[in-house]
This record gives sequence, structure tokens and C-alpha cells, in this order.
Amino acid sequence: MVEERGGWYVVNVKDSQWMASDSFGDRCSLETKGHFPQTGVRLAVIGPGQPNCRYHRENAQEDFLVLAGRCRLLANEEERELKAWDFVQSAG
Repeated sequence: MVEERGGWYVVNVKDSQWMASDSFGDRCSLETKGHFPQTGVRLAVIGPGQPNCRYHRENAQEDFLVLAGRCRLLANEEERELKAWDFVQSAG
């Protein structure tokens, strides 16, 4: 459920619609239509060995925050191990 008030909104992640994928884990979109056309916010719960997505390059800024566990970042032909609370920002 989305509660909208004067230009801002509240979304409860637990009550949001989640999509499940055997390949890419579970995902929840926190976007509402029309509010922030330049911004996308999604949560992903990824299991061991699952990729976040297929390889692609963004033409805009993209950020990642690891909330729990560990993962491997592949960016610009560099590999780096990330852990909980590591934040990655790419200028695109």
C-alpha cells in the first residue's frame, strides 16, 4: 500500500508486491508511477551464486547498498568483494 501526502509517499516493503526468480532472486520495486521518472528504487534478495542481473551498462547513476551477507562486484573489468553496509556508486 502506498500512502501519498503532499509530494511524498510511504511504502511498506513487507506489504509491497514481490517478484520471485530462480535465476535472480526475489525483488521488490519501491517506485510509484510518475513520482520520480529519473529514479528507480528496488530491493533484491539474492541467494548464494545468483547474479543481481544480466550484465548491462547504465547511462545514468546507479547505486548499490549491501544490507547483509557478501557479494562480488564486477565493474570496469575490476572485481571487488563487498560485505554488509558497503555502498557502491557509479556515475554511469
